[in-house]
Amino acid sequence: MCCVCVGAVRSSESRRPAVSRDLSKIVDQIMKRIAAFVPNKLGVSPGQRVRIEAWAPHLQEFGWQIDWYPFEDDALHELLYKPGRSVAKAKLIASNYIRHLGTVLNGLECDGLFIYREAALIGPALLERRLKQLRVPMIYDIDDPIFLPYKSPVNSWGSLLKFSRKTHSLFKMSDRVISINNLIGDYARKFNSAVSIVPNCVDTGIYRPVRKDRTARPKIVWTGSVSTLQNLQSVAGPLRAVQAEYGCEIIVIANGETEVDGVDIEYRSWSPEVEISSLQECDIGIVPLLDLDWNPWKFFLKTVQYLAAGLPVVARRIGSNSEVIQDGVNGFLVDNEEGWFDRLGQLINDPALRQRMSNAARKSALAEYSLDSQIPRVASIFREVYGGND
Repeated sequence: MCCVCVGAVRSSESRRPAVSRDLSKIVDQIMKRIAAFVPNKLGVSPGQRVRIEAWAPHLQEFGWQIDWYPFEDDALHELLYKPGRSVAKAKLIASNYIRHLGTVLNGLECDGLFIYREAALIGPALLERRLKQLRVPMIYDIDDPIFLPYKSPVNSWGSLLKFSRKTHSLFKMSDRVISINNLIGDYARKFNSAVSIVPNCVDTGIYRPVRKDRTARPKIVWTGSVSTLQNLQSVAGPLRAVQAEYGCEIIVIANGETEVDGVDIEYRSWSPEVEISSLQECDIGIVPLLDLDWNPWKFFLKTVQYLAAGLPVVARRIGSNSEVIQDGVNGFLVDNEEGWFDRLGQLINDPALRQRMSNAARKSALAEYSLDSQIPRVASIFREVYGGND
C-alpha cells in the first residue's frame, strides 16, 4: 500500500489496476476522500476488520475513498496485548499519541471524517474535537458499550487512561452515529437523534461451509481473544463432562496461548486464515458468556461467523444472541451448565440435526449478516451524511 499523507493509507491502492498518472488524478478528483480514524492497526482487530475495513472496498465502488489513520503502529500492537512491560507500553502509547496529534494538527485534506470507536486508545476526546474544526461531516461508529468503565484483564493500569464518557462527546459532535444494535443505539439517542443501526456482518464468500463427513466425530470450536477467555472458562465444567461422555475434540482459536481448566483443547494461534479454515473444519460453535456489565450490550461477532460457516451455535442467552439465534432452528440458547451439556450432547448425537441447523445457520447469515445484505444500507448512510458523487 502507498502512503497518501503522514499516517494515512488509501483503501484502494492494492485494488487499483495500473493506469496512467493523468487518469489516476481524474479518478482521485471524482472520489470523495473520507479520513477514517481507527484505534487499531489494520487487519487485526475483529470489530474493526468486519466494520469499516470490510466496508471500505465496497464503498469505493460508490465513490468514497477511505484514507486510514490508525492509532496503533506495529510496535505498539505487538506489545500492548501481552502481559507485563507496563513502562514500555506507556512509552509506546505516548509516542503514538504524539504522532497522531501531529497528523491532526498539520491538517487533513478530506471531504468527511469517520471515527470508529475512538481516534486514540487513551485520553478524552481532544483529537476528535480538533478534527471537528475541519468543518466536514462526521460519522461515529460504535460497536461496543465503551461508555461503560472497563478494566482490561491484560492491562488493568490502562483503565486509568481511558475516558469512557468521551463517547458522550463523540455522540454529540457527530452528524450521524452508526450503532451495532438497538440497545446501544437507544443509548446514543440520548445525545444525538441521528442514529442508524448496522449489525456486524461477515464476508459470506470467505466464511462459508465446506462439505463434511457427518459420521465423523464432531468437533467443537471457540474463537476469541485472551481478554475474553474468562467467558470460555465459565463452561469448563460442561466441556469436561462432554469430553468425558463423547470424547469430542475442542478447538480454541485465540491470540495467545491458553488453557481451559481440566479440558483437553487444541490451541490454534489466531489469524484470519486459521480462523476461517478452523471453522470450516469444525461442526459446532460455542458462545459462552459471563454475567458481566458489558455482555448484555454486545453484539457477538463469533456467533455470526459460526452461522456463516454453517455451524450450529450453542450460546448463552445474553445480548445479541437472543436476536441472532433462533432457538432450535439455527442453534440453541442456554442458561445454565445443564443446558450446555444437554444441547451439546443433542448435536453430537444427531448428525441429521446438525445438518438441518447448519443449513438454517447459513441461510440466516446470508439474509441478515452478510456484506451483500448490509453494504447498501452503509452506502445509503454515507450518501446522506457526506453527499453523493453524481
